[in-house]
Amino acid sequence: MRGHDPLDDTEQALLPAPARGLAVALLLIAVAGVSMVLVFGPGAQPPGHPAAPAAQVAPAGMPPVQSILRLFLAVAVIGGLASLGGVLARRAGQPSVVGQMVAGLLLGPSALGSLAPGVSALILPGWVAPQLELLAQAGLAIFMFTVGREFDPAALGRQRVVVGVAALAMTAVPFALGAVAAVPFAGALAGPSASGTAFVLFAGTALSVTAFPVLARILQEAGLTVTRLGSLAILCAGLADVLAWCALAAVIALAHAGSPAGVLTSLGLAAALVLAVTLVVRPALAALAARHAARRLPAPAALALVLGLIFALAAATDAIGVHAIFGALLAGVAFPREAPVLCAVPERLGSLNRAMLLPVFFASIGLRTDVHLAFGHPVVLLGGAVLLVAAVLGKLGAAGVIAWAGGMPGRLALGLGVLMNARGVTEIVVLSTGLGMGLIAPGTFTVLVLMALITTMMTAPALRRLGLYAPARAEPRTPQPA
Repeated sequence: MRGHDPLDDTEQALLPAPARGLAVALLLIAVAGVSMVLVFGPGAQPPGHPAAPAAQVAPAGMPPVQSILRLFLAVAVIGGLASLGGVLARRAGQPSVVGQMVAGLLLGPSALGSLAPGVSALILPGWVAPQLELLAQAGLAIFMFTVGREFDPAALGRQRVVVGVAALAMTAVPFALGAVAAVPFAGALAGPSASGTAFVLFAGTALSVTAFPVLARILQEAGLTVTRLGSLAILCAGLADVLAWCALAAVIALAHAGSPAGVLTSLGLAAALVLAVTLVVRPALAALAARHAARRLPAPAALALVLGLIFALAAATDAIGVHAIFGALLAGVAFPREAPVLCAVPERLGSLNRAMLLPVFFASIGLRTDVHLAFGHPVVLLGGAVLLVAAVLGKLGAAGVIAWAGGMPGRLALGLGVLMNARGVTEIVVLSTGLGMGLIAPGTFTVLVLMALITTMMTAPALRRLGLYAPARAEPRTPQPA
């Protein structure tokens, strides 16, 4: 008779020894807090980076019809390469989004721009970049909306306190490690608009992220969705990302405001907006969905309602000094999950976004990623390597230790750490935000994008090595005889 497989224990017992796991998580949070106090203590502030104007690229004049056709050509090429990259990634045992990310990087100066500059100029001329950026920002907003829709706080169940504290520790430890590791490199890695404090806090935030949407796909492909490991991973990842987004909001408010009073004002307005959406917008949408439950809204009206909600909240959060992505995320959280009258629109919008707009976003990232900026500067490359080690140790170590202390077998505890270490698209979003605001330099952006790719690509092979990659579990099981 075979031994009991702990993977078969579902979320009814996420942590078999919750009290011990809670104690270890609180200890790790305390250690991370002390580390941050030491980093930002009197006289310990890291040096800032001298301010410099951001580069501007002006599009060349061209007849409107020709410019539109060239833009469509660029989007078609990007979408085709992204699809091919996704297919190749799946055949290599990686999530399809990894192939799409790599395809975007290959279109930039790191590959095509260096190897075939004439082809690069033909497919993606310089004047197309601003127009692609507009499409990329629209795709990013829709992506954040889908992320918000996927997070369900009601799934926490009976162990919500333990899981919440565990997720906080899995965020605080890599945050503190990233901040400490970034201090010696602040002068070389900080962006033109960042103070030393803002850069260090941003580095900690970037390392604390887990790719919640990509993780859901990895769990599905690995057959772990209905297991205890998969349930705990998706809950911790969702909470960790919420905490990371809150930290990023504070960093952006600090960068915009430049003073504690300005930061508190921006965060206070953001909190008021969250309350308004929670207490007014969400109930109104739920009432609308209930009233029209027996019939469907006309497709144009439903599409206008969903897009209006996304971009209105994105504009609101951008206006109060946080960032537009938080408004789009908030729109997803506020959107009623059980609304047949509206649910078809987000699903179709998400499919279109994954097929066309997200690949454009990855291409826009590729156009701003240049490995020569990293490999040509040893300090930047060294700083990136140090941050990569801190990222892996922080996520994998904190999650593994907490899960092991909470009663999970060592193999599953290490598997949780591997899953939490995946960063994927969410990390790219955070990094693009930091680059756009001048918090990180272009070379820093490049090494951190590579860090996001490496930590994501580590996940599936590591799960296989641990014996936790079981795609057969994703198939419906037939009843076994007693």
